[in-house]
Amino acid sequence: MAPNDPVLNLVTADPGLPRANPTQSYWQHIPHALANVQSSKLPNDRDFAIIGSGITGLSVARSLLERHPTATVTVLEARALCSGATGRNGGQMAANAGEQYMHLAETHGVETAGKIVDFTFRNLEKMQKLIEEYDAVELSEMQRLQKLRVFLTQDKFDDFKRSIARLEMDHPSKKGLYTILDADAVLKASLVFHVGYGIHGSSGGALLPAGTVWPYRLVTKVFAALLETYPGRLTIETHTPVESVEHISTLASPMMSAYPYTLDTSRGPLRAQNVVYCTNGYSGHLLPRLRGLVHPFKGTMTVQDPQNTVSNQGAAISWGFHYPPSYDPKTKRLGYGLYYLGQSAKTGYFYFGGENARLEESVSSDDTFVAEDSVKHLEVVLPRFFGKSDRSDWRLVSSWSGIMGYSSDGLPMVGQLPTTLTGRRGDGEWIAAAFNGYGMANSLMSGEALASMILGEDVSDWLPAAYGMGEKRLQETLTVPEAVNALRSKL
Repeated sequence: MAPNDPVLNLVTADPGLPRANPTQSYWQHIPHALANVQSSKLPNDRDFAIIGSGITGLSVARSLLERHPTATVTVLEARALCSGATGRNGGQMAANAGEQYMHLAETHGVETAGKIVDFTFRNLEKMQKLIEEYDAVELSEMQRLQKLRVFLTQDKFDDFKRSIARLEMDHPSKKGLYTILDADAVLKASLVFHVGYGIHGSSGGALLPAGTVWPYRLVTKVFAALLETYPGRLTIETHTPVESVEHISTLASPMMSAYPYTLDTSRGPLRAQNVVYCTNGYSGHLLPRLRGLVHPFKGTMTVQDPQNTVSNQGAAISWGFHYPPSYDPKTKRLGYGLYYLGQSAKTGYFYFGGENARLEESVSSDDTFVAEDSVKHLEVVLPRFFGKSDRSDWRLVSSWSGIMGYSSDGLPMVGQLPTTLTGRRGDGEWIAAAFNGYGMANSLMSGEALASMILGEDVSDWLPAAYGMGEKRLQETLTVPEAVNALRSKL
């Protein structure tokens, strides 16, 4: 790869810290009371310092507090509480392992591929149970529903059907998990649900169990409950970006310490026994050797009001629209192959997102603006799916951008960081990140798995081995060339 390769430069760039003035996500337009919470003085000598306050950071913190009787935990957030990917996503609780299954089986083997399918669907079930446990169903507007995956070309639909057939052949217990629909059935999906409209312009589709949720409201409510339950053991420090991490062996006067890590923050240093990175697309900032193995990817979200021109289907169905990635050499804009859509069962608003932008706009960690062309694209595309050629009577309620974390091999990274990636001595650095746009199907249980690993427990029977930080993965698939090739294949 040439040093001046623009794709290489994008994926290996320092993502920096989360920007101080991001676009406002609709989910956060009414801030929670804890949005800007912090201690009057930064605590010190903590057993666990968790960087990041989204669903992953919440899951790690909750698991450690519940399962370790004396653990002290500090959650550090660069901006307001839950202001990263979780607070900026599409609100979809949906798995994508079915359409990925063929590739997963060929790359990782049938057993691991099956374990990934199980993991993602179990994660969604646990998300729904977490919402119920904390009495947040109404608050978070959680819906258990069916997701309709719509394929806009015959080739994509055929690939999907082959993947599902292979899944059912390899794992007979998965038969019936997906219901395949032809184009006519997708158009008449309203008859299945007795509501609304079918989807126009498809080559076929499939139904699968899924859900929708207001993610910010869930995370903030659970954090509030944890602070009440563990007031002496948990602190949350918002607006406290971590600027660097050092191990005692690198300091000028090293000494034996039960807290060998020093996290330098905007409010001073914090010493910790373990450092947990729940930093997703920003992971490469504090961990430079991860740059290229994981890179930021900027998505665009909108809230659109169809003004009662489409019936409210939000309690029954959500949607995903799949098409081959496309590149327009004239505008240099990339269509990344997926739109995602949910609907509020209360207001009828559509929550619609998808990526159609120049490469340098997408492989970016800057969420301080949302590209006007990307928003206009989403405004034009959405009504067409419902047979509306003119959106003049639809209203744009909100638009924003958010930063996801993508790995070079398309799988999450969950485990203990080796010294080859930290560049420091010590065995107390851990990561759960790079959810490749499917954090809601992976983050909760990835956080639980990481907490179990930190506590010395074996999770190999349920955490897919392909998510780990093993040497084979680091040599073969979790590499900079793989990341460059994956992006270049879309051009």
